[in-house]
Amino acid sequence: MRAVLGIALLVLSACLDAPTPLTADVSTSATQAATVGGRAQLVINVTNTGPTIPHVGLTFLSADKWYDRHTVTDSGGCTLELDSSAFDCGDLAAGATAIYTITGTAMQAGSFHYRLALRALVRPFRYVNDHPDGADFQSWDETVSPS
Repeated sequence: MRAVLGIALLVLSACLDAPTPLTADVSTSATQAATVGGRAQLVINVTNTGPTIPHVGLTFLSADKWYDRHTVTDSGGCTLELDSSAFDCGDLAAGATAIYTITGTAMQAGSFHYRLALRALVRPFRYVNDHPDGADFQSWDETVSPS
């Protein structure tokens, strides 16, 4: 009986283990000055340093969303997921590197602030490079002048 109880506890503890954290080296470059009707670009370079990231989500954490301020002309192989405030760029295997180049046309004049984090867009929606005080994010400002 004790052996059965010990095995049951071992199986239960294996089910309760925390999942392996999603980690990656991430760098972002983006157009910081544009004119209405002019071309703008967002480039995210990701090297996965952890397990496969299912449906990499380039997720906007700020009130300003890049896709709201630009007409997306090339989504860089990603799909816009408005419900997630993100571009879904598909799976990224462990050890793989991807460069997501998103191009658009600036739609309105103003100064905008963007914050972008990566997260898996499948349940449980874990962030990449997550910490107790929040996930790592990339941020930049863009000023769009009237045409």
